[in-house]
Amino acid sequence: RDKIFMLDMQGSVLQTFGKNGQANGEFNYPTELRLDGNNLIVVDAMNFRVQVLDRSGQFQFAIGGIGDSTGTLFRPKGIGVDSEGDLYVVDGLWGMVQVFNRQGDLLYYFGSRGTGEGEFQLPAGLSIDSQDRIFVVDSFNRRIQVFHYYGAGKWSRAGGSQ
Repeated sequence: RDKIFMLDMQGSVLQTFGKNGQANGEFNYPTELRLDGNNLIVVDAMNFRVQVLDRSGQFQFAIGGIGDSTGTLFRPKGIGVDSEGDLYVVDGLWGMVQVFNRQGDLLYYFGSRGTGEGEFQLPAGLSIDSQDRIFVVDSFNRRIQVFHYYGAGKWSRAGGSQ
């Protein structure tokens, strides 16, 4: 239905928002939701983007867009957020994970298509735990690859753990 339904614990619909379309707050096959504090992050798959809304459904910002270069998305499949608030989006077609800040700027990316370490074939999901370990579902290679993000606050200049 290209809508988001908010339910209570008994399954009653409390609120709906969104509709089919391409404008901010509209969706074309939303496939994954992730709560991040007061934000609701939506993988808007066939609009080739990720939208961030507040919990009442008001549009905040979007990242991605259709294209065939870094910073664009073609088959967004999963989303995660690290301890610094950066957004990780796994793209099933390009076989990579792209990392964006909250302003929508591409910070970096990792991975490529293939079967070796750090390579993906049809990655289908992503999750980040409280220790900033990044779990990427590498579906065609039948494995989950684990990466670790070490942010600026996690290491001293001497190289040791804080």
